[in-house]
Amino acid sequence: MRIGIAHYSAPSDISGVTTWLIDFCKRLAVSGHVVGLHLHHFGADPSHASILGSLRVHDIEIFPVIRSGLLAHDTRKTIQFLNHFNPDLFLPQCLNAHYFAATHAGRQGLPWIFTMHSDDPAYWCIAEALNPEKNGGTTVCVSQYLAMHLQKKCAIAQPHVIPYGISISGHRSHYSTDPFRVVYSGRMVNRQKCIRQVVEALIAACRASSCIHADLLGDGPERRACERMVARTGLTRRIRFLGRLDASQVGAVLQGSQAILLMSDFEGLPVALLEAMASGVVPVVRAIPSGIPELIEHEHTGLLVSNDPQEAAAALVRLAEDQALWEHCSKNARFLIAESYSVEDAFGKWLELINQCIEASSVSYPLFCADLREELPFRDPRFQTRCAVIRSAMRQFQPRRTASRLQQLINRTGQILLPRG
Repeated sequence: MRIGIAHYSAPSDISGVTTWLIDFCKRLAVSGHVVGLHLHHFGADPSHASILGSLRVHDIEIFPVIRSGLLAHDTRKTIQFLNHFNPDLFLPQCLNAHYFAATHAGRQGLPWIFTMHSDDPAYWCIAEALNPEKNGGTTVCVSQYLAMHLQKKCAIAQPHVIPYGISISGHRSHYSTDPFRVVYSGRMVNRQKCIRQVVEALIAACRASSCIHADLLGDGPERRACERMVARTGLTRRIRFLGRLDASQVGAVLQGSQAILLMSDFEGLPVALLEAMASGVVPVVRAIPSGIPELIEHEHTGLLVSNDPQEAAAALVRLAEDQALWEHCSKNARFLIAESYSVEDAFGKWLELINQCIEASSVSYPLFCADLREELPFRDPRFQTRCAVIRSAMRQFQPRRTASRLQQLINRTGQILLPRG
């Protein structure tokens, strides 16, 4: 079977969706599927995409293009990919152009799957405006919360729930106060990840307890500002910024940590949190809807806090000072991931769904591509650019001159929207 996948790429991308997708593509290839990956690249040179290094050695056909930012143009590029690769099933990810192309192809018999990775408003826009079930598609949610609200808000009758899966290693974290190490792993952005509140909480925790140290993994446009925040406190030896690490390096850091801190505005099912819990690292997490309550039971698999950095700092200090509580939460967190979030179980559910979708296919290539603007909701106001999101993405992915040209393009078109996992 031929599986077409469309995603974005960038020189340094550490998103949870990309982490999941890399493993997913590898498993599809190993299971005998022919995988074609279409990448819309944020940057001047697609060969610099970080995802390529993870997939080059696998039998995956990769089709990168430079993202134009014009929704109609990028939608046509995606349809061209479909006509070239001729997949039996299409899996669009993250970008509006990919979902618009999927809707167009779905109306011509190509089955496709809309994966709702998080509670990002951008995903709700796609679900409401395009309704996959009415356009040849099927919907997958990474949490029960997302599935329940899709049924209520968007009249999607049968969303499937397939959480991200994690491999359980033989190594695990152990309690320590020499030091008690807290980790943050993810993009360094204020939107969604609230990285400045994370840093404020870590500073407060380090001031309250001399045994607490912290490592921040990842990169993003707020990294420099956060480093300056720490430098002003004199805590640079205890709060380290380690940058973007590969998977093995992340695993080593997690195994040497005791707690993970997450204070996001919205999430789906955070891959970084699953990885940490699989190693027995105890989560201190902001109590938000979506997949978080499905993972964290307060004082059983972790600690839930508000968006107040002082409250998060107090929770970290409490864990550092209460070994019995830490060991209780660590054991239960690891057990929960092993029992309910194994990567083998999750991939098995994906394979079953893929087979069901392909059985219903009636596609015939090439796909007809007429006036897309008459067929698809390009002018729907819900797809107008949220400039702060794009400026943030550009600062992370683009050289300054390219970013300036893309900003001019955004100002003219108002068409880019990038949901996050």
